[in-house]
Amino acid sequence: MKDLASRSGRYRDGQTKGEGKQANGTDFDNDGLEMNSYYEAENGRRKSVRQLYRKLDKTQEWVENNYYHLAIQAQNAELVKVNAFWRDYAAHDPNGPFLSKNLAEASGNFTEMMYALALLDLPAEAGKHDTKSEGVKFTVIPAGPAVAYHEEIRAASNVAETTPILVSQNFYRHGDRHRMVEGEQSDKYVTEEFLIHTVYGCQIVVTNPTSSRQKLEVLLQIPAGAIAVQNGQYTRSVSIQLEPFHTGTVDYLFYFPMAGEFRHYPVHVSKNEQLLAFSKPHVFKVVKEPSQIDRESWEFVSQNGTNDEVVTFLKNHNIQQINLEKIAFRMREADFFKTIVDLLTARHVFQPTLWSYSLMHNQPAAIREFLQHRDDLVNQVGPALVSTLLVVDPVLRKTYEQMDYAPLVNARSHQLGRRRQILNDRFNEQYHRLLNVLAHQRDLSDDQRMAVTYYMLLQDRIEDALAHFGKVEAPKLKTKLQYDYFAAYLAFFQDDAKGARAIALPYLNHPVDRWRNAFTAVVKQLDEIEGKAIEIVDKEDRGQNQTNLASTEANFDFKVESRKVVINYQNVEKITVNYYLMDVELLFSRNPFVQQFSGQFSYIRPNGSQQLQLPPMKSTFEFDLPEQLHNSNVLVEIIGGGQTKAQAYYANSLAVQVVENYGQVKITHTTTGKPLAKVYVKVYARMQDGQTKFYKDGYTDLRGRFDYTSLNTNELDFVQKFSVLVMSDENGAVVKEASPPKR
Repeated sequence: MKDLASRSGRYRDGQTKGEGKQANGTDFDNDGLEMNSYYEAENGRRKSVRQLYRKLDKTQEWVENNYYHLAIQAQNAELVKVNAFWRDYAAHDPNGPFLSKNLAEASGNFTEMMYALALLDLPAEAGKHDTKSEGVKFTVIPAGPAVAYHEEIRAASNVAETTPILVSQNFYRHGDRHRMVEGEQSDKYVTEEFLIHTVYGCQIVVTNPTSSRQKLEVLLQIPAGAIAVQNGQYTRSVSIQLEPFHTGTVDYLFYFPMAGEFRHYPVHVSKNEQLLAFSKPHVFKVVKEPSQIDRESWEFVSQNGTNDEVVTFLKNHNIQQINLEKIAFRMREADFFKTIVDLLTARHVFQPTLWSYSLMHNQPAAIREFLQHRDDLVNQVGPALVSTLLVVDPVLRKTYEQMDYAPLVNARSHQLGRRRQILNDRFNEQYHRLLNVLAHQRDLSDDQRMAVTYYMLLQDRIEDALAHFGKVEAPKLKTKLQYDYFAAYLAFFQDDAKGARAIALPYLNHPVDRWRNAFTAVVKQLDEIEGKAIEIVDKEDRGQNQTNLASTEANFDFKVESRKVVINYQNVEKITVNYYLMDVELLFSRNPFVQQFSGQFSYIRPNGSQQLQLPPMKSTFEFDLPEQLHNSNVLVEIIGGGQTKAQAYYANSLAVQVVENYGQVKITHTTTGKPLAKVYVKVYARMQDGQTKFYKDGYTDLRGRFDYTSLNTNELDFVQKFSVLVMSDENGAVVKEASPPKR
């Protein structure tokens, strides 16, 4: 790096740093070409540096997102609300392009914006529009479909001098305060006739248009001849404080017990006993019956119209803006109930009060829909229920969702103690949520058995996983892909390599990357079992990268038995073999870590030494111990591939390769060279504080491989040395030592 820094500071006179040409446009001279060559060589050297061991990531919880970055609880009908944009889309001519000037209204959230952009017939890239100006006239000729917004300035008449305080009062009918105009809510004020025995409200609005805070007194009085309601008073004064440019409101309610004309003392606003503003006086005309009846209004039709008129009104108006409870009294009629329910269902509208009459008319379909919306009842029957009138599906009700956990490694393969323990808190909670759902059912569905199979596999409970998976009826599943992946995965534990390959091959061209890579990884592992070279399917997959690097690492291991040295190697061309006579019993009693013996002998001359060339196309090489050492306790030290390893002369029948840099062991048969599966591996670690403790155990896979370092905890950061026990009932046992991987 120092060399690179010294060269990067050299520039020719008159040349700006970082330029590729001189001021006159000529190319670099020889010095520049030399620099380019240097950078290319340096880049090549960097690429040749091997990646070191990469620690396993913390376990992450994965869920299926139907909407971008939205939890399942947020995926509801409120996500995309009704507005003018969607009204334009519903009304547009399907034979022409869809454009809407109201597209800005569809901007409530990311999902709604993506929906709107997907529907608009606007080009992904705008063309070059032609524009021209002629005086005050501006003309745009778009290159394609477009939506244009513009503003204009118009002349306005002069207004009177602004008063310090603004006040207004308006009257409305209580419970019928607003109306919808072109999809927008507006006030519905009463100005002409007022009905007796009807509650009305008065809305007072006081505005402070100044830049100073105002402390005001507002004098209110109900109309003459009226009676106050809701604990109101005939006359009262209200103190309000308005910040600069702010508005305050005051409301009061009243009703008239008799007809006639009644005067009203309007609202008065004062400050420091000085009147600032007041509203105009008003005379109320109170009648028993209105002289003008809006027979087209919902208020009239719902209460006084015939059943047919009510149905016609609902068909021709926006149901979302109608108070459907006003026709609840009509739902006692069975025929009318059925007509209204069918009409509202077709319009995707549910009204609980109207649907409650399904119990009276004994309509099972409507009862089921009514009960589904009774959350107070559903929450009392448990997480799952299947009955004639009520089905509680925890997935549909969004109280349970399938979650995946990766990467997840269990330190122990066997149960410790009386009870099984799941050390990952989030997975433990999710697993017990599933058990709670299943406990409220008589039997498991096929989808649920798939979930149970997955969670059993996460716990390394292979036999339980196979038992549940065997009960799954694949034709009843909504999708077959997950079933086939489980079948291929579980085939590894049943020594059915042929079956796993037959299942995985049809998915090698699957269009979804994640699943295609998963099935391809199955096939590549099967190829590796058969002795083929390792191939990386997913470059981002930590496990595949570590395995590939482990397979290309210069590495060897050896054993000494029956007066022969058998070396298993990869990517090593030649070795130096040193022989040291030793007192094995004494050395073992002093220190059980055999690999440290070589350090003790490195300062003395070996009793014998030889250099050997290893065959490049093989992975195993055998040579005899020197005859004079046949009957001696000897430490054999081999140096090659940048590594030094030592082995005491004692019998074992396992060919074990320990790839320290990537935390893997590979175990093969000494005679056939085939990988040995289901070989038990138990790992202890000597920690930096000197303690020796259990670290991990497990079994080799069909490839004869076992990852002895990967855990979801940070214990690897404190490991000083590993001691690896490899034990096979048929092939004996051997202890290997390994340093933590380099990171």
